Amino acid sequence: MKSFRRSSRILSLATALLVVALFCITGRGAAAADDIPLNAGDVLIGPSGVPGAVGPTGVNDDFTNRSINTGIANAAPGDVTTTPGTIVFRNTIQNTGGGDDVFLVSTPSAPAKFAIEISTDSGDHYVSLNGPNATIAVNVSYRAAMLLLVRISAPAGLAVTTGFDTVIRATSTATQTAANETIDRVYTGFIRLDKSVTVLNAESGSSLANPGAEIEFAITYSNVSSASGVGNGLLTAHNLVISENGMSAPNNWGDTTEHIIGATDNRGGMIIGDHDGSRSLTDIISTLEAGQSGVFKFRRRVR
Repeated sequence: MKSFRRSSRILSLATALLVVALFCITGRGAAAADDIPLNAGDVLIGPSGVPGAVGPTGVNDDFTNRSINTGIANAAPGDVTTTPGTIVFRNTIQNTGGGDDVFLVSTPSAPAKFAIEISTDSGDHYVSLNGPNATIAVNVSYRAAMLLLVRISAPAGLAVTTGFDTVIRATSTATQTAANETIDRVYTGFIRLDKSVTVLNAESGSSLANPGAEIEFAITYSNVSSASGVGNGLLTAHNLVISENGMSAPNNWGDTTEHIIGATDNRGGMIIGDHDGSRSLTDIISTLEAGQSGVFKFRRRVR
């Protein structure tokens, strides 16, 4: 029995030593394997608060849409802006890699004559990003995110109700093949108005509005800004006001026609001036989302 006990103790000790050795080997192996993801860099950049937004085709064409409001007053489709305009975009950059990283932010694509600047301190200071090789280094801790302000100055002479894309790219210095892009899109106005006039009961074969004929005025209003994707920064019109004054040139229907009650808006806009003797009408649309449109109509009878 003593001999058996002694052998059992030796066997147990050998087993314990083997387990310890295996544990040490496994531990070293696990630590070595973990070194790879810890050193890998990755990044997302996108609209404010949504760095992982998805555009029409993926995470590299997500976007933030904003519109300038200078140089576009009373502009019709086909007109151009009359003054320069500047607007500030808010983008979020997020470190999705395995450790702290430094990201190089650049603008690989921008419209001609646009000035691009970026701020990492909430707008206290801006650095120019003009030029294909211009970059700014941004330190972002592991799993953290930070706000970037992108100031874009657009020149005059741009087609109205048109979008102009500036691509903002963030590239990891830990893994130089890891990069992500977002689009800051400047619109030169984003509400388009198209007007048409139709003579409803003209004499057969005539396009003239003779006394007694009814004329229908139709104003189609459209939010031309893009809306595809998920989590993007969209443009919405609030309290859109469309005014038609028959006494204001080039209109002359205030004196030459009589109002016919029954003005309509197929989006339910609030119409003011739809009464006998009216010489002007106003349509107020509370909200018009990106990609939406509507039609405001009213009729007049030729005197």
